[in-house]
Amino acid sequence: MPGFDRAADIYDQTRGFPPGVGDRVAAALVDFVGLKPDDRILEIGVGTGRIAKPLAVALGPDHHLTGIDLSRKMMDRLVETLPPGVRRPDLVEADALRLPFPAHTFRASLIVHVLHLIREWQALIAEVTRVGARGGAFVGGWNDHPPESSGERISKKFREIAAAHGVPLEQQGIPNFEDLLPHVPGVRAESVVAAEWVVERAPRLAMQSIAERHFSSSWIIPDGIFPAVLADIQAWAEKEWPDLDRAIPEVRRFKWMKVEF
Repeated sequence: MPGFDRAADIYDQTRGFPPGVGDRVAAALVDFVGLKPDDRILEIGVGTGRIAKPLAVALGPDHHLTGIDLSRKMMDRLVETLPPGVRRPDLVEADALRLPFPAHTFRASLIVHVLHLIREWQALIAEVTRVGARGGAFVGGWNDHPPESSGERISKKFREIAAAHGVPLEQQGIPNFEDLLPHVPGVRAESVVAAEWVVERAPRLAMQSIAERHFSSSWIIPDGIFPAVLADIQAWAEKEWPDLDRAIPEVRRFKWMKVEF
């Protein structure tokens, strides 16, 4: 996936966890699903390993963790940044809609911040159900940002301005795991807050991410239109926050939700 190849070098910087949070997220997952080191686990959209690396540490050296992604460059980054002494997950360049694994292979299938990119989400559900072991789980994770945070407000306004310029930034797939649940065959759905932390974030950081086109939502805006969109969002932000460099405390949460087959 060329689009996410372009994000490989900045992905951890723009989407990564603060020190220690990834470990808490992984530990909560192990406890929430009841994972054991010999369980076979699949992460769909493993990327640079934001989840996979701390999970490999939590499961120990004998883990059976597999990751798939369309971007080889993202997975190469995962390997480059593995903590010393941690065995790398098995990494496969593959499409979530055509998982190259036998039926009933995995005790748990994980997906984090990928659903909004998958237009054919019904096929994803069919594949996850096919490769899931009986008694296994389909687990979704996501960052829960408060709607009043500067990043969320800027993201919402950015979409409004792009639409006003004739480029609606419609999501390809399902916005979040909760919206997928009614379509997943399972016996139970539960959720848990895996970690909560506070960040000091200046609005200019979110503006910089837009200007540098760090996120996939900006990639579909034609180069000829993007400068006008950027100028409009910049003008709006300067009115909302007279000092774009003043850091504002904001609560962050990461949540897990599971469906058991």
